[in-house]
Amino acid sequence: MKKKIYSLLIAGGLASPSVAQFAFPVNIDTAWSVKTIWMPKSPLKSQTIFVGGQDIVQTTATYTSPAGSTVAKQWHDYIGFVKDNSTSGDLGWAVVNHEMVSADPKIGDGGGMTMFKLKKNTNSDTLSVVTQTLTDGRAGKFFNVDFVNTVGETGMNCGGITTPSGRMWTAEEWMQTSNAAIFSGGSGFKDTSNFIIGTTTPAGFPGFNGKSIKRYLNLNWMVEINPLTAKAVRKQYNWGRAGWEGGVAMADNKTVYLFEDGAPGIFAKFVATTANDYTSGQLYVYKHDAPTFWIPIENNFDTLAILNKVAVRRGASMFNRLEWGAQSNGKIYITETGRDVQTYNTGNNVNGKISPTLVQGYKTRYLIKNSVVFPGTDAAAADSVRAGKFFDYYGRVNEFDPATNIIRSYIEGGPLSASANSQSTTAYPPIHFSNPDGLDFMTIGTKTYMIIQEDLNGVNWNRMPAGYPNTNCETYLLDMSIASPTYSNLIRITACPPGAEITGATMISSNVMLLNSQHPSSSNTFPYNNSLTYAISGFNNMFTSNGELIKDTMSESFNVYPNPTSREINLNKEMDAAIYNISGQRLKVVRDTKTINVSDLTPGIYFIQNTEGKSVKFIVE
Repeated sequence: MKKKIYSLLIAGGLASPSVAQFAFPVNIDTAWSVKTIWMPKSPLKSQTIFVGGQDIVQTTATYTSPAGSTVAKQWHDYIGFVKDNSTSGDLGWAVVNHEMVSADPKIGDGGGMTMFKLKKNTNSDTLSVVTQTLTDGRAGKFFNVDFVNTVGETGMNCGGITTPSGRMWTAEEWMQTSNAAIFSGGSGFKDTSNFIIGTTTPAGFPGFNGKSIKRYLNLNWMVEINPLTAKAVRKQYNWGRAGWEGGVAMADNKTVYLFEDGAPGIFAKFVATTANDYTSGQLYVYKHDAPTFWIPIENNFDTLAILNKVAVRRGASMFNRLEWGAQSNGKIYITETGRDVQTYNTGNNVNGKISPTLVQGYKTRYLIKNSVVFPGTDAAAADSVRAGKFFDYYGRVNEFDPATNIIRSYIEGGPLSASANSQSTTAYPPIHFSNPDGLDFMTIGTKTYMIIQEDLNGVNWNRMPAGYPNTNCETYLLDMSIASPTYSNLIRITACPPGAEITGATMISSNVMLLNSQHPSSSNTFPYNNSLTYAISGFNNMFTSNGELIKDTMSESFNVYPNPTSREINLNKEMDAAIYNISGQRLKVVRDTKTINVSDLTPGIYFIQNTEGKSVKFIVE
């Protein structure tokens, strides 16, 4: 279809077939008062799929509550997706993490997950939730993932891992150090009795079955689940207990990389003894200045239960809030969200090593703030970071090469500000990249784009325009063919309502992405005052067939898309326009619109003319 577009535009008199000459708008107006999802002036469209606190989930018998149904939890985070390769015609199963921690007699105390199945509606990129009946007899559209009756409760379900073969883990962040903290007056975990691995619940773990542990020690692991049955499989005790946020499973079905959201946060690796069996193998933590780069960790529960403390004591590299990761072209990319100020010169932290990524970040900020290159060595920069002289307001995305074991900063947040005073909306940068969190990739034609989602941890230092108390987090695409990318290369595609974190981005087809809006402001317009999962589609009209971005030339030309079309055409801005057939007969007149339904027109050639007298030819198929 794109070849047809080229021929039509060239025939229309454009001097050259370069992409930039017939491009569409893809930017969002920074209307900071908007209280719903923001979508760009582009072919992209949104659709709400799952609303926390509103949609009903089907539950198993939990505690003393019989099987039944209840309202879904909120605070949506990770989205795992497994394709349906059967002949059903459905797209597949989606699982959404809930980072909210609360006592719930039907869902289970702590965090949680919700599963649902999606299908694509005929002749449309819109989605429908499929009614299912699970093997345990539950029937409906949304299902609570059963942790209580399988592995015990979870503590704040954040990021996760989905393998190429469809196995899935959810990360329990929210590190706790006592039963009193998780009880929290009964609003968290009501049961604080000892937990017995493999006896209290049916899902045990080799080498640890029968071990009695304090209840809080059964939290903060990676937890494998079966998305098709909406049940947990096991807690992955041999990967260690830490503030895990995300991870990446490699194609060898043996190697898994793990990222901890902490300050300091650690970077770990597990290598299974046998492919597809993750119950046996070797765990390592990353140490960038070690001869082999990795410190082995013994498979001892008492050691694994305090992995961060053990790792840092042994000299592991320390990062500032590692969160999500994804792989592309043999490299692993990891978000390092950052935190306003952090010292590493007291307590156990004196034993750890400042990561090369923080050294790079410090030197970058030093140049911005002082207008001169940092005069010292990398070791001196590391000492400055350790002493708390690096205010990491913006964070970065890191690149790790498994072939060399080298990690570096790939793209720094920005534009960096030398002052705490944020700019007004009139002066605020059109692209401003802060505190990356969610991460994934999408491929269009021969092009690969990184999908980066923000989780702003503040509004000062230019993370938000002056005068706005709520954060507004955005999702960007980054063309991976760009050498040495900066924030100016980012392409904004959507933003979530005020106060929310935007997260969970995953492509479920070549043209449809799922995203989450987490913990938005209660003053937002319904349903955007709730956590929700939404889809955005239309990427096939945002890029050429080989993956080149169709850029914004709205001020230079009058464009319509898609072209050819069968249902509707989009204009590159709101306007008055008229549609004529090839004989010059006026068929339609529209006022102040960007989208025109042309499904009632007979297939053929038509012209649309705007009030400036400019005309564009389009085809209805």
